[in-house]
Amino acid sequence: MKHIQHTFTQAVLLNKRITKQPVFLVLLALIPVLVLGVRMAAGQSGSLVTVAVAPGRADDHTAHAVIDKLTHDDSPAVRYIRCPDGETVKETVSAGEARLGIVFPEDLDELFAAYGAQETGNLNDGALSMLGALFGSGSDDLKEHQIICYTATNDVVSKMTREQLFSKMYRDMETAVLKVWLRSHPDLGTFSGEERDEYAETVRGDSAVEYDFFDLEYMDGERISDEAARQYISSPMRGLLAVLLTLTALAAVLYLCDDIRKGRFVWISPQKKSLFYYGCILLPMADLGLAAYIALYLSGSFTSWKKELPSMVLFLLCAAGFANLLRVILRKMTLIASSVPIVLCACLFLTPVFADLTIMEPLQMLLPTYLYLKSIHGVQPLWMMAVYAAVTAIPAFVPDKI
Repeated sequence: MKHIQHTFTQAVLLNKRITKQPVFLVLLALIPVLVLGVRMAAGQSGSLVTVAVAPGRADDHTAHAVIDKLTHDDSPAVRYIRCPDGETVKETVSAGEARLGIVFPEDLDELFAAYGAQETGNLNDGALSMLGALFGSGSDDLKEHQIICYTATNDVVSKMTREQLFSKMYRDMETAVLKVWLRSHPDLGTFSGEERDEYAETVRGDSAVEYDFFDLEYMDGERISDEAARQYISSPMRGLLAVLLTLTALAAVLYLCDDIRKGRFVWISPQKKSLFYYGCILLPMADLGLAAYIALYLSGSFTSWKKELPSMVLFLLCAAGFANLLRVILRKMTLIASSVPIVLCACLFLTPVFADLTIMEPLQMLLPTYLYLKSIHGVQPLWMMAVYAAVTAIPAFVPDKI
């Protein structure tokens, strides 16, 4: 009993000492700031990406009709704003008021006609091929009427926004294909050319169905609500909190290395040093883990305590074990400090914080955030996190030579 009481007293004193460090206070304060900031950003009117769009010619009625449909869309992903001409679009993008700028050709009908007149094989090459044709990498007829896209950064969001624009214009392109097909089959009825075009527009208009055919579910069967599916800004919050906790573990290792270098733990027996060092890393993790757990509960990203609590506890053990293993492998404080930005970048881009990419999967599974984010909705079982935590905790039971 006295041994347990002595260990508990040591843990309280060490935790009190750690929480007085400015960096841990900053990390602790970042959790509510992150949650509040994301909730405020998600609650504001507007969309994730703003696109400025303009007709190539002021009196192009087809372009104005397409722009009307784009600007009246209330998508939380992409918002379109109308500009009078191409110069205004460039100025809007340069000023940072829009992520992309789109300028239609002088005669949008000619683009649709050239698109519809393509050979059938060219129309079956998929969205990316057709998208490239519209933006100038297709046939010569399409290049004469290409859509001009202005962008300040050619990043992933910009590329995906172009594809989203293509999907918005796809119905008009289908109508153009139908018009060309009707003109090429004069034996179908006694219609004139104008009557055939009107018939094509009527058929496409009557067949328009505004219906969501997708019912989104996680791998564990939990249904994703429409409101949750529209929350683009708040969706990476769980991943960012996980990265923040990983940063806490790395910061704890750096403070531990500094304490070891200054000889502050010479009073610890050699047999208990490894476990003691592991506990020094785990203590601040427990503080920030509790804050992150509460933040998830208040943020609306919480699922249920039966899922969240075991996942969070195992993740704290995984992150602490990962940081301790990094300390044992690299040994020098300078090398550990140099590895921090590399680990953080890897966690941000190789684990599903912003996007779930399958790149160098064995390396991805070495990062503690990967299994945690994958386990919440049943993609990876919890026992994999338990195995990860157990393996990375091995150095805590091996004599430490540092």
